[in-house]
Amino acid sequence: MDIYKKRRLCALAVLLVLFVFMAFSIVRCSSKNKEKINDKETINQENSGEEVIVPNADPVEVEKPLQITKPSERVFSELSEIKFENVSLEPEDISLLDQRYLDNIVVVGDSISKGYSVYGRLNADNVLAVGSIGVRNVLETKFEYKGSSLGLLDILEKKKPKYIFVSLGMNDINIHSEEVFVENYKTLLEKIFEVSPYSKIIITAITPVTYGNSFTNNDKIDTYNETLRKMVYELNSDKVFFVNAAQYLKGDNNSLISELSSGDGIHLAAIAYDYLLTYMLIMLEWI
Repeated sequence: MDIYKKRRLCALAVLLVLFVFMAFSIVRCSSKNKEKINDKETINQENSGEEVIVPNADPVEVEKPLQITKPSERVFSELSEIKFENVSLEPEDISLLDQRYLDNIVVVGDSISKGYSVYGRLNADNVLAVGSIGVRNVLETKFEYKGSSLGLLDILEKKKPKYIFVSLGMNDINIHSEEVFVENYKTLLEKIFEVSPYSKIIITAITPVTYGNSFTNNDKIDTYNETLRKMVYELNSDKVFFVNAAQYLKGDNNSLISELSSGDGIHLAAIAYDYLLTYMLIMLEWI
């Protein structure tokens, strides 16, 4: 037998040995895995006393049902940890708010609310605000939206935002009683839900004025804000919320902190919107 034939035979013998070893290893691993599965089934059966079927895929985790409570009873504990000197938002924070909620949020309000867009805190198309309006006439008011002048309900019907922040009342409290004010608010809510039924409406408290302001006083504002809170509580809806971020703009004398006023004691400086946006972000993350 020549040397080349001997080499071929040796190579075949080695390959045969390797093949037998691999086959033996596969059979052994398969047997061990089967024993582990059988052991797990046996343990489960002993614990439950029932027949256990091992699924081929991982089970889908089922979420626990959400426990709904009245909105007014909910406590925003995060806000109590926010100190005034720590509320100034960095540019990237405001950008984050815009990016995450740009297509899902609309602020409806008067000239105070317009500050969100005037100071560049929110995109102009997300702020539907006109000076001197109130709950009493917001439905008859035209707003600038994407180059057009449209009514509030027309815009909301087109946009159907997930969140609607309504910030109105400063121009109502010297004209209407609390009862009329609330009835006008209820009408507004009904009309909004007709055109955007899946939105969540967050009614924001009327912001304070500086001490001794001739337009109105903070005791009166507090009374109307409490009326709004009670209205939301009685509605008991998981689509309507009341938030009083305005109270955190006050100083020790129950008045608007002077540094947060734009100068007239009613309208707000840019930094005040940083604070309100901090609270808004907490709200959106929470609800």
